[in-house]
Amino acid sequence: MIDHGKGLDVLLIADEHVQEDDNPFNSLNNFTQAGATFFSQSVKDELDRQHAGNSLLFPIDAGGDQVFQVRLPHRPSLALCDLATVIDRAGYSVCILDNVRTLEWRYDQLKTVIQERSPRVIGISTTFLLVSSYIKQLVQQLRELAPNAKIVVGGQTVREKPELHNCADFSVFGEGEVAMLAILKHLDGEREASSIPNIAFLDEEGQLQYGASVEPGIMVEMAGKPFRARMDEEIPDADWSLYGRNRDSVYSIEFSRGCKYNCFYCTYDRGMNLRSLDSIRTELIRNAEMGITKYRIADANFTDGPPKYRRYPHDICQLMIDLDLGLQWSCYSRVDDISDELADLMIRAGCFGVFFGIESGDDRILKLMRKGHDVADSYQGVATAKKHGLFVHSNFLVGYPGETRESFGNTLDFIERARPDSITLGIFFLPLKAPVKGPKFRDYELEGSAMEWRHTTMDSDTAKQLVEEGTEYLVEQGLVFGNEFEFQGMMSVGFSADDVKAILKSRSHKRRSGLARMKVSEHCPSWLLQMAKHNASDVREMEACTS
Repeated sequence: MIDHGKGLDVLLIADEHVQEDDNPFNSLNNFTQAGATFFSQSVKDELDRQHAGNSLLFPIDAGGDQVFQVRLPHRPSLALCDLATVIDRAGYSVCILDNVRTLEWRYDQLKTVIQERSPRVIGISTTFLLVSSYIKQLVQQLRELAPNAKIVVGGQTVREKPELHNCADFSVFGEGEVAMLAILKHLDGEREASSIPNIAFLDEEGQLQYGASVEPGIMVEMAGKPFRARMDEEIPDADWSLYGRNRDSVYSIEFSRGCKYNCFYCTYDRGMNLRSLDSIRTELIRNAEMGITKYRIADANFTDGPPKYRRYPHDICQLMIDLDLGLQWSCYSRVDDISDELADLMIRAGCFGVFFGIESGDDRILKLMRKGHDVADSYQGVATAKKHGLFVHSNFLVGYPGETRESFGNTLDFIERARPDSITLGIFFLPLKAPVKGPKFRDYELEGSAMEWRHTTMDSDTAKQLVEEGTEYLVEQGLVFGNEFEFQGMMSVGFSADDVKAILKSRSHKRRSGLARMKVSEHCPSWLLQMAKHNASDVREMEACTS
């Protein structure tokens, strides 16, 4: 249990970075729904009066006019809950706060907790914080609020960007549970920082040092070598009782870490570390007793078991069926994993949707990506999932090295023929340390990073133009643009999976072209009141957690 005394050992925080122009997430969202509803100041004021400023409406740039749009908080963070679980079980006091900058009232709670409970350590998850300048700014703000606290940053962004390794007192690379406990032991005087695996730290003179067993590629700009999953660290069964969020939210659950595939654009850890079925059973039952039954499975690919346990996903589905807890969930999947047998088990176990990273409709590009499947597999996978009633969201990348207008045309043809229930079409995102930057792609003369790059067959500006052209074409063909993650947001504020399916399928999409094309409402609809009510419930849960 959380120690509610005045002192606090660890405060864990998270957010997602949604406002700055250099945020890659924003660059992927150039298109919006025709008829999407934007709200006036009067609607914002009405919700603020009813729910004390927690209305979920945020201002957007609309040519100087005051217009608001709904922004849902991200789902409860599994990374923070896993950390809190192991910290609590080790006998330390811990508190979680998420959405600390997205939601103003959460930032107020952050300041209150720091003032009243004086945390020894503040941990920051960078899972959804992709921009270095924002992370550095957040660390500096925390130093000003809590000058005596040690700041720890962890997550994919910190691991991949050496310029962040000295921005906090400690940086953790890879899974953080073992490292965080070791850091606490160090602060208790029981361990040297230099002996802690997979961290960076500032010594007494403020100089950057690295702990034991840090991979060389983490310390320098080494490209082309994927990270490996840690097989020697047990995956925790997350204790969500430590997390102050509405139990009707969609929660993450993790059955494995890592991925056995080697897609060259991806920075997921290679290899698969599995949880036991007994551990999964215990967590599902405990969560159901708390009212948690809606999940987004966080595995890199739920539907594929490792070579020595190929029926792992089948056995998990059968476990869910046998427990009969009324579960609802979605997952990442691969088109070459979905069989009639597995799709039937998934539906019976409560799955309503899958996220396919198909990425291209051109076999040559798929081979260059090292995807491991071909276009025929993609057609079959989409058809099989849809036949069994799974909602199919598919993602596609434009501009991977080797991409041409002809290969992009093949992708459009595939999308039009296969017709997933919803799609995302975005430009190729170039991570700093993905294998595609290694020697095997030297002939493509790949330069740049993130959303700005060039190679011998295309540059990012051309890719952005193709995304615009392709989106307009696919809209005309009746394809639905959306995101499977929208299920998590809307289901967390009271909508059912069927409600969300209907909303996504009813959309027609056009590019936003200024306020003249926007529908600005002066009326507060019932669904928005429902969202605000659920969000206010989250406020009460978090206040109970932090009091």
